[in-house]
Amino acid sequence: MKKVVGIDIGNAKTEIAFEHNKEVRFERIPSVTSYLTSVPDAPDIPLDKAVEDLLNNIVVYFSSTAVKQNGNYFVGKRALQSDRQKNVLNLQLGGKSDNDIPIISSLSLVAASSVKEYFEENQALPESLQIELKMVTAIPSSEFNTETSAKLTNRFKGIHNLTLYVSDQQVSVTIKVSECRVTEEGKTSMLAFAYSSPDILSLYNAQYNENKKPSDFLSSRSLHTDIGDGTTEFTVIDGVNPVPGQSEGIRSGVGHASEEAAKLLKKDSTMSISSKFTRQAFQEWLKRDDLKGDLARDYMNRSIYSQAQSISEQIQTAFQELAASDISYLFVHGGGSVTFKDALKEELTLFTKNNFCKLVWIPEEYASNMNSRGTFILAKNLYQSKK
Repeated sequence: MKKVVGIDIGNAKTEIAFEHNKEVRFERIPSVTSYLTSVPDAPDIPLDKAVEDLLNNIVVYFSSTAVKQNGNYFVGKRALQSDRQKNVLNLQLGGKSDNDIPIISSLSLVAASSVKEYFEENQALPESLQIELKMVTAIPSSEFNTETSAKLTNRFKGIHNLTLYVSDQQVSVTIKVSECRVTEEGKTSMLAFAYSSPDILSLYNAQYNENKKPSDFLSSRSLHTDIGDGTTEFTVIDGVNPVPGQSEGIRSGVGHASEEAAKLLKKDSTMSISSKFTRQAFQEWLKRDDLKGDLARDYMNRSIYSQAQSISEQIQTAFQELAASDISYLFVHGGGSVTFKDALKEELTLFTKNNFCKLVWIPEEYASNMNSRGTFILAKNLYQSKK
């Protein structure tokens, strides 16, 4: 099996984008792993149900020179919901190029989605699966340089051996990463925007009473703000090309607000909550339509304001220092743009009006996968003809 994939290795989630039946498919899991000293008993469920829910129940033996510890792991949602020690990316330290979580999460997700794809086509599990992978991923501007890019590239490239536990069966998956490009987060966003449908401008066109499409922006100078989980990235772009040396990142985002809210929840609420309760688990609570969801949203709302103010101040600084106060458009996207929309959009609308530019706020349905779509488009342009 040959695959060309774009990978977004976020602090909160790992997402891959790839082509399936001539359509782009997105798969995501929480960026969480748990090391296992033994494999749990197989669940007593039909094989087709196990495959259908495989991405929520990734149990894998991971063997590779790219990671410090070979062994059995829960990955993604299965790790998040287990009572075992959880490994997550540290928001303060960063270091995606050194950490094992991006390697294990990304390649386990590729393996699991490929096994699921095989089962959908053949109605049976393969005993083994060989995948030749050509990929593009990205790391934050605050971490990106020639050394860290090369380090992560070299860790991904080569052969990785995985065994997926699916119901009471095992599937041996060998992933050979033959091509890998590690770029800078935020730089692929304009590429994703350029290839999007006009619907991506629905908020912009409604706000300014215009009827623009993405191609109308491809010769303009813009400042992109990509609000993520652990970092917020700022990139100055001329047309579709990032301006060298005019990008930076700060450690602000949804994860920092979630971490603070989770601390408040554990400290102030009457609930008995485990010390292993992570920000990713808290973010899962935010999606719930019940009393726990209401409680989580209450604490999250308390934490959003300070993060939003930090991001707003840094946007204004980036406008002055990175962009030299000379842009036509301020883009805001990333998963965090959904969380911070109410706290930021009105303020940034006034800021752009006062500074003779316009705000392009990317709608929710596009905002969170700009990086994975952008990395996939770049991967397709680089590698599709060689597939």
